[in-house]
This record gives sequence, structure tokens and C-alpha cells, in this order.
Amino acid sequence: MSKLNKFFYDYLGMENKNLDELTIYNLGLGMKKEKFPEKLIADILGEFNKIINELGEKKFQEWLFNLHFQIPDPFKNELRAEDIYNNYENWIEREIVNLENETNLSWEKQSEDIANVNMKIRKTQLVLRHRISEVVLDLLN
Repeated sequence: MSKLNKFFYDYLGMENKNLDELTIYNLGLGMKKEKFPEKLIADILGEFNKIINELGEKKFQEWLFNLHFQIPDPFKNELRAEDIYNNYENWIEREIVNLENETNLSWEKQSEDIANVNMKIRKTQLVLRHRISEVVLDLLN
């Protein structure tokens, strides 16, 4: 375990957490609770199922736990992110406002690490990484 991961485990008190809570079913419930659009939930879970098929359930759970507010791999693709924005613009924009209110930081400030892409992609990736990570953390608490 890297020092950074150990820090997160220790700091968040997750060294004894059971990653078995990180299932497709529970992730779907968490996303519904957080009011993700239904079709977007299906798309995200479809991508996660592909990762499970590639890595196996346990490795997927570790991968998901270790995201720590990073963009999940399937949504790093700029065309995919822009397509998500175009299909769910109202939800993305609402979540941007919510994130700004929750953090007291502009969306531009929150996404400085991905400033090299256009606004639609940047907003989409910010919302997805933040909201998916929150669902994961909620499932582990």
C-alpha cells in the first residue's frame, strides 16, 4: 500500500471498511439517491461492469475505492465526456452550481487540473469525479 493510500485509509478510518459494499447494485442505489439521471446511471454502471469483467469484482472494488476524486477511466475520453454534457446538460449545470455552493469555490478553481479541455468536458469530468466519489464514500460509511 502506498503512503498516500495508507494516509487515506487511516485518515478516513477505512482500514477496517468492507469494500464488499461497493457493488453495482449499491452504486446504482447511491446514484439514484443523489438524483443522477436514470440513463446516465445505466451508462456509468455499464462502464463499471466492463471494468469488473476485466479486473474481477475485488480488484474493481479496490480500483473504485482508490479513485479519490479522480476522473474514472471511462470518462476521461473527451468525446464521451462532451456527449454526456450534451445529453445531460441541465443536470451537469445544476450540479456545478451545487458544487460551487458546497465548496465555496468556482467550478474553474475546482477543475484547474483539467483546464486543458473545453468547458463542457471540464464541467462533466468535474461533476462525475466528485459525485461518483461521494457515492463511494457514502457506501463505505
